[in-house]
Amino acid sequence: MKHSQVLSIVLCFALGAANVLNAAESRAAAGGKIYVTAWFGGEVAVLDLNTGKTIRTVKVGVHDHNIFLSPDQKSAWVTNNNDGTVSVIDTATDQVSRTFRVGNGPRHSFISPDGKEAYVTTEFDDAVAVIDPGTYAPLATVKVGRMPHFALVAGGKVFVSNFGSADVSVIDRANRNVIGTIPVGLGPLGAGFAKDTQRVYIACHAANQVTVIDGNSLQVITNIPTDAGPVQVTVTPDQKYAYVANDGAGTVQKIDLASNAIVKTVPIAPNAGTHGIGFAADGKLLLVTNTGNNTISVIDTAKDLIVKTLKVGTAPEGIAFKRP
Repeated sequence: MKHSQVLSIVLCFALGAANVLNAAESRAAAGGKIYVTAWFGGEVAVLDLNTGKTIRTVKVGVHDHNIFLSPDQKSAWVTNNNDGTVSVIDTATDQVSRTFRVGNGPRHSFISPDGKEAYVTTEFDDAVAVIDPGTYAPLATVKVGRMPHFALVAGGKVFVSNFGSADVSVIDRANRNVIGTIPVGLGPLGAGFAKDTQRVYIACHAANQVTVIDGNSLQVITNIPTDAGPVQVTVTPDQKYAYVANDGAGTVQKIDLASNAIVKTVPIAPNAGTHGIGFAADGKLLLVTNTGNNTISVIDTAKDLIVKTLKVGTAPEGIAFKRP
């Protein structure tokens, strides 16, 4: 066989392999991608929603706790707690495009829906760093309560859960100052809100309750008892329900927002360490990280049943979904 014929065969094989790879990537993109942090892994796993397979792992900082996608879904912000940094992942290439210092003990980031500001809680500074998402330049540092964990933009306000002081600081976005402090249950962590910004839901980990706050009056409306150790809470796209992940019980519970009552409990496992939650497929699926058994539970929200369990890295905590 001539050298030219061998070269042609090799080239054809290479092109064929590339086409297969491109086809596989296209199929993966069609269902969307799941991004998951791993507290002990220093990496973010990227999974295909359809197949549940890991497409790629992205190296980030030490003790990566949470991940948040920008409103345009072009970037994913990863808080590296022990590094004091944020890693920004380009979701087109799934590579880190930027890492910047933000403060001591960053826990969660939240980018405003209009894309104008990013808020990063730094628990060892008792502060929230305000960042320009376009340039990554610091805009302000706002002192809040002790050990701030979660920041949530709701309209013109930012609600910050302070784990160490059992309260929520309310920041005025325009003036970047604290305009109110709301006592809630012990150990407030994750938060969710209704789109009308009138109701904010705070998971109080040590109080075993979700506290409901009036976003206008800044008063507590009610407390909803939950299973042990609620960590994160999120409101469904149709605004009828909220789901809360309880790491002490290894369960996810569904809250009827009209009655402020638990209407369904989805058991995962007593040792699951159920932690982070996020929606996929326009709210048809709920994705749940289980730090205790290194898995993700995929829940069908129409039936409130686990339809798939995915293996991931050590101690998964944060989770986010990128639409196809």
